[in-house]
Amino acid sequence: MASISSLMSQTSSYESFVTQLVNIESQKMLRMEVQVRDEKESKSAIGTVSKAISDFENIIKELETPTNRSFEPFKTTSSDDSVVQVNSASGLDNESAFNITVERLAKNDTALSETMTGAGYELAAQGDGSVTLTIGDKTETINVVTTKDDGSGGTVDKTNQEILESFETEIESLFGEEASASVFNLDGENIQFSLKSLDTGFDNRIQFSGATGVLAGVTGNMTHLTPQAELDAQFIIDGVTFNRAENTVDDAIEGLSFTLKKATGVAEQMTVERDTEAAKSNLQDFINAYNEMNETIRERTFINPETGNKGPLQGVRSVRNLSINLRQTAILSLGGVAEGEVASFADMGITFENNGKMVIDDSSKLDDILSQNPEQIANFFTNENSPVAMMKARAESYTEADGILSAIESGLDQKIDRLDRRIASERKYLEEYEAEQRRIFNELDLILEEGQAQFDAVYNFMSGY
Repeated sequence: MASISSLMSQTSSYESFVTQLVNIESQKMLRMEVQVRDEKESKSAIGTVSKAISDFENIIKELETPTNRSFEPFKTTSSDDSVVQVNSASGLDNESAFNITVERLAKNDTALSETMTGAGYELAAQGDGSVTLTIGDKTETINVVTTKDDGSGGTVDKTNQEILESFETEIESLFGEEASASVFNLDGENIQFSLKSLDTGFDNRIQFSGATGVLAGVTGNMTHLTPQAELDAQFIIDGVTFNRAENTVDDAIEGLSFTLKKATGVAEQMTVERDTEAAKSNLQDFINAYNEMNETIRERTFINPETGNKGPLQGVRSVRNLSINLRQTAILSLGGVAEGEVASFADMGITFENNGKMVIDDSSKLDDILSQNPEQIANFFTNENSPVAMMKARAESYTEADGILSAIESGLDQKIDRLDRRIASERKYLEEYEAEQRRIFNELDLILEEGQAQFDAVYNFMSGY
């Protein structure tokens, strides 16, 4: 609920004058608020420019990393992907073709017990037992008891199912990462114990030894779904026979990784050839990143001479000049290369438009180099004295922790902080100013009211005569 004084001030005939006076006095604060808005817009623009420059740097880092082979990539194919799938050929230096015949896939070792009645007690009759289990590099001894507490201080025999479930629990506890054990209910009456190695190959096979009691009875009669001698994959490459514990192979042919999918005994072919489209795409990524950075800077540093409109960073010369400096660097040539080899972007068919945009002007020239001499483009991007290296260094001087953009942003933060303090001070002053003006006009109201009262009294007195 409004106070009497506030109601009086709101209904005062001078309230509009107070408002006008405060609005006039507020112009200084409003100008500072506009400044804060502009400085914050500039700070936001710095962040956008910084990201565009960082993206440009990151592309260069990818392309200049020798192990990425960005301009000498290979594409791989298989004559039948359902038989053998080629994963990568990043370690190869030359185009190649390999004939491969998949004779056998690597398998997990699975051992099955005999079937038995789950509710029976045949296993308990064999007494407590133990067995030493080895899978891969791990060996543990497992113990199982065949009796349980009957609830009155005595013991009773466990059923066949309970004993196998105890065996299952012990295996899961000791070999949780190496094997999976299960007790399967076959038909509501009969059960069967299954143990499966989680890794393929002969070296990861299931091995029992030293079995006693009930575990001698369980493990001594277990059968393996695959003969253990055939757990390794077997394949032939160009007449040479290989055996491997896994179906994904990366050590048969140096630099080539492939996965065996199906054993057919029929020869297939793995082909490795240069991927000029991928190399061109990598180069286009560089061009796109450069153009995105150039456009981002231009949009934020422009000025329209006709309208006077300008970008938030138009007055920041160091940012405005970055595009110009990078373009001037990009047209330089790499020294020390043989005549006729790639020494500049122009040698690849890459030029600049008037607005600073980088474009592929001669696709045929670029395609020829990528297909015949991609190592020359790779050298242009990886050589520490190349124009690309200098462009990267120039860009990094802007984005590093204590770089140019950081200094600009710090300066903007200081300006914003100073303005915020001045605005807070000015706002307090305006509150006091408004209160003082309202007090003055209220006093004038009182004076006028008193004057009117005196006038009315005199008038009434005179009217009586």
